[in-house]
Amino acid sequence: MYGSNRVAKDALSSATSRRALIGASGAIGVGAALASGTRFAAAQESSTLTIAFNLDPSTLNPMTTTNIAEESVAAAVLEKLALFEAETLEVTPWLAESWEYIEPTVFQIKLKSGISFTNGEPFDATAAKFSLEAWAESPTMAQSASQIAGYSVDIVDDLTVTITTPNPVPTIPSLLGRYMYMVPPVYYAEVGPDEFGLAPIGTGPFIYESRRAAQDVTFVKNPDWWKGPHPIDTVVFRVMPEELSRVAALEAGEVDIAYYLSYSLASRLEGVDTATVYSVDGLRKFLSAFNAKMEGGEPLLDPNVRVALNHAVDLDGLVEFVFEGQATRLEGQYALPGEFGFSETLSSYGYDPDLARQMIADAGYPDGFSLTYAYTIGRYPKDKEVGEIISTYLQEVGIKVEQKPLEWGEFDKQRKEQTLGHIFQVGLLLIPDLNETFNYMAYGEEVRGGPMIDWNDDWWALFEESRSEVDPDKRAALYHQMLDIDHAEPYAIYLYGSKDFHAVSNRVQGFVARKDQALLLHDISLSS
Repeated sequence: MYGSNRVAKDALSSATSRRALIGASGAIGVGAALASGTRFAAAQESSTLTIAFNLDPSTLNPMTTTNIAEESVAAAVLEKLALFEAETLEVTPWLAESWEYIEPTVFQIKLKSGISFTNGEPFDATAAKFSLEAWAESPTMAQSASQIAGYSVDIVDDLTVTITTPNPVPTIPSLLGRYMYMVPPVYYAEVGPDEFGLAPIGTGPFIYESRRAAQDVTFVKNPDWWKGPHPIDTVVFRVMPEELSRVAALEAGEVDIAYYLSYSLASRLEGVDTATVYSVDGLRKFLSAFNAKMEGGEPLLDPNVRVALNHAVDLDGLVEFVFEGQATRLEGQYALPGEFGFSETLSSYGYDPDLARQMIADAGYPDGFSLTYAYTIGRYPKDKEVGEIISTYLQEVGIKVEQKPLEWGEFDKQRKEQTLGHIFQVGLLLIPDLNETFNYMAYGEEVRGGPMIDWNDDWWALFEESRSEVDPDKRAALYHQMLDIDHAEPYAIYLYGSKDFHAVSNRVQGFVARKDQALLLHDISLSS
C-alpha cells in the first residue's frame, strides 16, 4: 500500500472489509430473516410501489434538467423516442417505430401509431416536431443541442418526421435515447416549461397525482397506456437524501426499492433474506473540474499545475479505501472503457506528491497557492468523504484549500452561476459516445458551469471534424487525439467511474439495474 493511503484510510477507518459481493448474475441475495414479521406489511397492503429516492427533484420536466435522477421520476409519466438497452447500451426504439439516415444529413423517424397523451392529445408527427424543437431550444440543452446546430424538423406525414442538419451528425440515435422525451404540444405551450415541471403530462404508464416538497412524489396508473395497463396501481418516490435512511427504510419494510447506494451500505444487507442487492458498472464518471478563469484561479491556467494536481491525488487509495474496490480508476482521461472513443494507450498520471510539489514550485509557486474546492453532500455515494480526502491530498502538496461542501440544490445553483470556486467535484452521466463528453467540455462553461479552460486550436479543429465524421474508426481516431491533448493539458483531476448499487425487496419483480442509472418502471411488478 502507498504511504498516502492513510489519508483515505483514516477518513473511513470504520469501512467494512472488501467482500465478494456480486456473483455471475449481478445480484446478491441477502441472508437472515428480518427481526419483525410485520416488516414489509405496509408496502404489501395495496399494489403500491414505494421507492426511497436520493433527492428531491427540482423539476419533473426533462426538457429543463439533465439530472438522470430527476428524469427517473419524470419517466413514470413521460417517454422518449428511444431507450438505451440496459446492459449493451444499444439504442433501441420506444415511441419511435424505426429510424434511418435517408441521406447523410437527413435523419428520418417513423413513430408508433395509436398512442395518445393522457390529456387526449395525439402522439403524432406534430407532437414529435414540437418536442424535438422544444428540446433543442431549451437553454439547459444548449450543450447537447449544439450537435444539430442549424437543424430543421419537418413533418413528412402523420407518423413521420425528418431532422435535417447542415452536416452529417452520426450521434442522433444516441440523442434520441438520452434526451428525446415527448410532450403534448398544446398543454406544454399553454403552461410553459416551468409549470409543466410541476404537473407533467405524457404517454407513460403512470399519471402524475401529487407532490409534497422534500417528502414525496406520487403517481397513479394510466389505464390507457399503449402497452396495456401497468400491474402496479400507485408509485411513490419518497425523498430520502441520506443513503443510510434509504437502507434502513428497506430493512423496516417501509419501501420496496432503495435507489443508488454505496457498496458499504449495500453490503449491510448481507444478513437480510427479504431483499436483493443489484450492482452494475455505471456510466457516471467523476472529476474535479478546474475553473481557472475565476478570480484567484490564475495558477490553474498553467497546464503543468493542472498535471501536478492529478499527480497529487492517490486514485488507487480512493478506490481501495473509500469504495472498497467497487469503482473504476480513470486512466488519465475523462472516459470509461465502455464508452465509444476510450483510449487504450493512456494511463493514469500516478500518485507522486513529491513530483507534484516540484511541478508547482517550477511553475512559480514554491509556497503553493490558495483555492476553493466545492463538492456535494449526499448527491452521490461517498461524495462528502471523497471531497474531504482530495482536499487533504491537495493540502499535502502545498495547496491551501477552502472546502465548500454543499447540498445538491445549492451546488447546482452555484455551478450554473459559476460561483462555486476554483475546483468543483461532480459526477456526470453522459451518452456513451465521447462526442457528448467533448461537447460538455467545449460548451459547458456557458451552459452548465463546466470547466473554465481555453482549448487550443488543434483541439477545436479535431472537435469540429469529429462531429461530422460518420466512419466510426476515423471518429474514434479523432477522439483519441483529443484525449491525448486533454491528458497533456487536463481540464480536471480525472477521478473514477462508479459502480452502482440498488437494494430491492424480493416482492419486486422485473427490476433491472441499468448502466445509464435510469429507473424505468415499464417491466416492474409486485408479487402478492
